[in-house]
Amino acid sequence: MHLSSIFKEYGVDISQTKLVRHPMSKKDVRDAFQHGMIEAYQASQSKNCFDNCRYIASFIGTNKTEALFIGIYEMVGIITGPKVKDMMPKGYPHPDHFDDKHMYYKLKKLDIMSDMDKKLVIEWGQATKSWYQWARNDKEVLSISNREEKEFPGYEELIVSYSELGDIVAEEDRYRKWVDALKNVNGIYLICDTKRNKQYIGSTYNDDGILRRWSEYYKSHHGGDVNIKKHLKKYPDAFYDFQFTILRILPKNITEKEATRIENKYKDKLCTRNQVYGLNGN
Repeated sequence: MHLSSIFKEYGVDISQTKLVRHPMSKKDVRDAFQHGMIEAYQASQSKNCFDNCRYIASFIGTNKTEALFIGIYEMVGIITGPKVKDMMPKGYPHPDHFDDKHMYYKLKKLDIMSDMDKKLVIEWGQATKSWYQWARNDKEVLSISNREEKEFPGYEELIVSYSELGDIVAEEDRYRKWVDALKNVNGIYLICDTKRNKQYIGSTYNDDGILRRWSEYYKSHHGGDVNIKKHLKKYPDAFYDFQFTILRILPKNITEKEATRIENKYKDKLCTRNQVYGLNGN
């Protein structure tokens, strides 16, 4: 599982969000945390690290590379100069954080992902990486305490993002019902590049069903399809915007010939051989 799939589920806009990790290995972080003032600590900065984002997803560095989620915050204003000292809460352990060399970001904690507070743990990466970075730098989720299994919505209702597909392919316990459902049928599927309005139709006709084919897309990004390869050469990160859906369920014992015949009919119906918005070459 990756952090991007959780953000997608909760509607967090990664294009406007930065990830922030406050390492407990630093004494001033530990002091602020122990005084219940970590929000004051992150609000006061010596450089303009948050100026070009609207939200921050905040984490506490629990060891060398892991991070514990503590909330989503929205930027609502900034204070600079002598007035910064007026924002320091009483009893704050490091008054120098609020001198006139610092700026104070007015942050509002949002209810988004509040059920993940102090439950979600991610792998930040090497300790040398910046303590703040854009949310598009995806992170592996290491654990989530007390997270419920997701119900399978049904084949006709199924809409899967690329990042969510990674969680399904990993056969996480949370997606057990989805894995079983996608292994047990073949089908005609549709891949949409939701940002660039491109569509691709394919079919499956193997013993491992739809899941096997979709797993290939997740791992290689293109699944071996020539026109998707060309598309990704032009837009290297486009696979992050891929959306997977099922147009029609096919039986497990369907022949390649019959599956291909039905696939071609859907290509005709949706005009996915059209070079303007289609990614099918034949």
